[in-house]
Amino acid sequence: MKTVISLAAVLLLTLSRAPAQEPPPLAPKIVCDQTVYDFGQRDNSEVVEHHYVIRNEGSLSLEIRGVRATCGCTAVKPEQNVIPPGGETKIQVRLNLSGRSGMQIKTVTVQSNDPETPNLTLQIRGTATQPLRIQPATLFFGRLDPNAARTRNIEVISERGPVEIADIRTEHPGIRVERLEPEPDADGSRHLLAVTLDESLPGGAVNSQIIVQIRQGDTLKSLSVPVAAMIVESSAP
Repeated sequence: MKTVISLAAVLLLTLSRAPAQEPPPLAPKIVCDQTVYDFGQRDNSEVVEHHYVIRNEGSLSLEIRGVRATCGCTAVKPEQNVIPPGGETKIQVRLNLSGRSGMQIKTVTVQSNDPETPNLTLQIRGTATQPLRIQPATLFFGRLDPNAARTRNIEVISERGPVEIADIRTEHPGIRVERLEPEPDADGSRHLLAVTLDESLPGGAVNSQIIVQIRQGDTLKSLSVPVAAMIVESSAP
């Protein structure tokens, strides 16, 4: 009996000396379940938009103190800058794909009063495609001697079905563009153009561009191709 009483006393003494469990600290806690948004493949004529949901899982109000985006990406201010415990807000991000090609990765940094995560990084990523293009994108003749060939070919390429060449303009009177006959089995998705520099052009640099208007259904789009050359005058006999 004495042994049982002694063990009980030791147990009570041990429990009395154990430190009391401290309550969790009072602080806000910023949480975003989807910090990375992958938009897949999109045309480089589009603007990608996404809303990130920001929650406060802390015990004090969360203050959004700033939103910074990398170059080429625009982040709109959150719907509310102060989020109560258990509340949420949204941050809208826009990425303009105009003129871009290939993989795109942009980040947005959300600054808050969360002591553990004062800077939360969001990411938007994906591939910008160019379904309608001209190859080569720049036509460089290089140095042209008097007897050098002055004709180069460019090709209009559509990855989304047949297109029609509606118009071709040049900004230099000494540049001519001719449409070449398509292959017999061509489906209209490729068009070959021959670009020629006039032999009467004087010596010196040529810097201009060709503007091609392309129609696909009811859509009309203009693509430009820079043209550059250095013409060497023939030496006097």
